[in-house]
Amino acid sequence: MPLYAESLGIGIVEWGGLAASWALGMFVSEWIWGSLCDRSDRRWLMVLSLIATSLITALYTIHSLVPAFILLELLTGAMGVTLGPTSRAYISDESPEASMGLYVSIWWACFSLGRIFGPLIGTYIAQTWSFESSFYVSSILSITLAAFILISFPKQRIPRQPSAPSNVLVGVKTILNLRSVSFLFVSTIFVFIGKALITSFLPLYAAGPIKMSTIQVGSLIAALSGSQLLALPVVGWVSDRFGRKRTTFLGLLVSTFLLLLYFDDGSASEFSLITIAFGFGVASSSLILAMIPDVTPRAMHGTAIGVYGSMEDLGMIIGPLVYGFVWAALAPAWIFIAASISQFVGALFIFKVKESNNSQR
Repeated sequence: MPLYAESLGIGIVEWGGLAASWALGMFVSEWIWGSLCDRSDRRWLMVLSLIATSLITALYTIHSLVPAFILLELLTGAMGVTLGPTSRAYISDESPEASMGLYVSIWWACFSLGRIFGPLIGTYIAQTWSFESSFYVSSILSITLAAFILISFPKQRIPRQPSAPSNVLVGVKTILNLRSVSFLFVSTIFVFIGKALITSFLPLYAAGPIKMSTIQVGSLIAALSGSQLLALPVVGWVSDRFGRKRTTFLGLLVSTFLLLLYFDDGSASEFSLITIAFGFGVASSSLILAMIPDVTPRAMHGTAIGVYGSMEDLGMIIGPLVYGFVWAALAPAWIFIAASISQFVGALFIFKVKESNNSQR
């Protein structure tokens, strides 16, 4: 999407606004979807999300709608984000407590697989056919996945639990009043401000100052996701034995250091090596999600995960706006300094979280 926007003449600052609009759509809706998945059949929520996203994605190919892209980004974020809390709630409910870190890391690994094949396929189609064709393929895949879910997923019955709050707003307020959860959410915001760099401005920096081709940029993002994929199961296994809090903090420190290495412009190969290493470091951020069940009541896991997702989205809103301003006001390389500071602050807030006995194993 960043390269498509650039091909349409959308500037750096404007792209920052579009990326923030996408994250805003997720932020305002994810906590609602999270609460709904504690109360309804999650299968139908997934299908609704995929069908709506496929229709919106096709609209990006209509060039006369470029002025309305900010609205399309908002809607894409609001509807596409539904898959996050619903699938995460499945993992939370079905995973053994002593192995929560490993199971959540596997979820993130599956997510990373999509980030490997997505950029590779999307940029290949864009360069050999057209950007518009990549959007059509994405729409078709979403419809296909919706049909697969309807056919293969069993109908889910969600029993009403006495400890669950009576409505969405009460549930969210209850979650936010938990002290450890609030610190975890603040950390999430800062960590995802840093991670927003990957989806919003890293491709533009690679194509601009580093002078990579479209396919090279797609391959780079896929390689980054591949390094995350390799690291995630290991990170999850380590966290279940040596503590999620400790593992998360150390991983965020590694990410902080690697982001500083970007500041010195080098060759495309050096840039790629740092990016791949960054994938290993940032894998530890998946453990923030794994810590949610340790500090929230089981009957409210869906709500807590939904609110957590909104904190991710808030970071994804703030990040592109910050990076767009820094890029224009200072210099492109300074975006990595801003991301490094954000990752470090997120690591500090992790220390404020009180671990349960299980999370310290």
